[in-house]
Amino acid sequence: MKVEKLAAIGELVSSVAIVATLIYLAVQTQQTNAALIGNSRQATLMADMSLISMLVSNPEAMENAQRPTDELTVAEEGQVANVFAGILRSREFAWLQYQSGILDEPTFDSYMETLVRWIRDYEGYRFYWESFSQRLNPQFTNYVDSMLEQEQPL
Repeated sequence: MKVEKLAAIGELVSSVAIVATLIYLAVQTQQTNAALIGNSRQATLMADMSLISMLVSNPEAMENAQRPTDELTVAEEGQVANVFAGILRSREFAWLQYQSGILDEPTFDSYMETLVRWIRDYEGYRFYWESFSQRLNPQFTNYVDSMLEQEQPL
């Protein structure tokens, strides 16, 4: 066999190997993306479950959120603030997931419904929204503020 024929066969084998490698990498990338999306959604769910557990363990936190903040003790204020901070951070995380395409719109809307409703309906959460929102992602804050301006029940 001549060297030219061996070179041609080598190029053909090399081309097939490159195509096979690219296909393998594409499949691996899809699997990795699916795992990341699953992990991200699991983190959101775990944050929500933690908040639900906190509210079940401390049902007075929701009652305290309905009271004027000047009537709360320091401990009650801290409790309301901590519950709201947990809700707020998990919703900001969901918003970031939505912006990156990890969450679809119906899922994202279901997460945001509770945040907007609680800020609108509970005086304590409205107070803490005005305080905490300055420390959040400005685009997220603008999004929530625009939803609050609509003042329509969700």
